[in-house]
Amino acid sequence: MLETERATYEITRRQNDYFWLEVLEGGDQGIRVSVPISDETYDNDVREEVKRLDEGQIVEAVLVSEDETRPDWKFEEVRLAEDERNPSRVRANP
Repeated sequence: MLETERATYEITRRQNDYFWLEVLEGGDQGIRVSVPISDETYDNDVREEVKRLDEGQIVEAVLVSEDETRPDWKFEEVRLAEDERNPSRVRANP
């Protein structure tokens, strides 16, 4: 099993049931990976957090993969980063 260290990612795109994430800092900066938006292995906390995410947002996450030869990344932990680059959410009816 592979597990990343906590890293900061930008959600660059949503395609089908996947988010494309780009690593923003550190030695892996610029690398892009896809992560499923829904997965049966996600616990309730991860599921709820993922529901709130959208393209352009900055997140802090730990990713895991069962397959070490061809990583199939999934969220182990994820949360919206406290980052000035995160677009604010505007709602018509609060």
